[in-house]
Amino acid sequence: MAGSTASGLRAVLISTVVAGIVGYAIQVAAPALLPSQSTYVSFSVFWSTLYLWVAALAGIQQEVSRATHPADGARQHASPLRRFAGFAAVIVATGAVAFGLLLGNVIIPGAAMWLAVALPLGVAGYVLSAALGGVLYGLRLWTAVAFTTILDALLRAILVLPALAAHVSVPLLALLVALPFGIAFTLTWLVFRRQVIGRFALDVGIRGLFVNSSSTVIAATASGLMISGLPMLIGATSAQVSASVTGALILTITLTRAPIVIPVIALQSFLIAAVFKDTKLSRGSLKRIVAIGASAMAILVAGGWIIGPFVVSFISGSRFTIDGWLVGVIVLSAGLTATMCITGPALIALRRHRANLAGWVIAALLTLGALVVPSPQDVRISIALIAPVTVGLAVHTFALGRRVRAQTT
Repeated sequence: MAGSTASGLRAVLISTVVAGIVGYAIQVAAPALLPSQSTYVSFSVFWSTLYLWVAALAGIQQEVSRATHPADGARQHASPLRRFAGFAAVIVATGAVAFGLLLGNVIIPGAAMWLAVALPLGVAGYVLSAALGGVLYGLRLWTAVAFTTILDALLRAILVLPALAAHVSVPLLALLVALPFGIAFTLTWLVFRRQVIGRFALDVGIRGLFVNSSSTVIAATASGLMISGLPMLIGATSAQVSASVTGALILTITLTRAPIVIPVIALQSFLIAAVFKDTKLSRGSLKRIVAIGASAMAILVAGGWIIGPFVVSFISGSRFTIDGWLVGVIVLSAGLTATMCITGPALIALRRHRANLAGWVIAALLTLGALVVPSPQDVRISIALIAPVTVGLAVHTFALGRRVRAQTT
């Protein structure tokens, strides 16, 4: 049975909190359990690379969530989605193999072969999970949404945490991080398939799915570069910087963005399916979003500046240190990025795919540009974290403002 918006929000929030705590535990345990700074950097860069792909492919779930509508006896509509998911999984896995072979050694020295195995397994499993997840959101099957979210996280913890403690090789750790996506999809389908088969229709065909998903995937790729992929980008552009400095930045970004940005990302499909798709935005609602976001960011930045260095030093066992002002910059960037993760779903629900795409692509390109410009690392990182997302958020806000004005005239 489909649930109400309130029950859906509770289910998604609870499952997101549980999954977030589990994922956070892995992130916190890694620097303490792994044997060296270089091993931690390799593990965290692989995690970042995998979740960059996952963040990109979340665009599939967003579009399927928007396109799915309840419809009894709609068995004929399931076949296009199955074909779409199968084709997409093959295409993405092939791309991941090529990515690993061609760029693996650039991202993680000596990683080309095992990256070309672990990465495709993870991303192919996630494509299937994203397609099924989109249907679950569209049908408002909140129990199923919560089930698959928690299951994926618990499977990863069960596999990865003992492996970290046992100091297994990074290639084996990579496989253990990647496998839960496919396992979670299979188990979720087995448990909930009777509530899905024949119960939904899509408002687009397979061609429309590919066209719209291409837009959302590109936008999600750009956002992923600025979220999950940021440690990868910093690692790739900091070859001449010591592992202790790079590790401190990566750990701080991981610790701050996990609780600020990741929960909002987890709510994006919910926002599309249950909030924005059937609701007209108003100028008042936009102002409230801005006011709440600005207040929350001010509090978080102050907290990060004051206690951030201590937290980083404590969690890493004094292995990494960082200045308070830089923690504040990282937290502010996370808050701005989280806000874009709300304006983006609003634009998708309103079928403003191009405006959503433009904001994220502009922000991602500016981030890449800032990271490769020769300058002191603190200045380079600060500019890359703040300026691009500010411009991208301005693009989103302008597009939403235009849509609100069009609705009220």
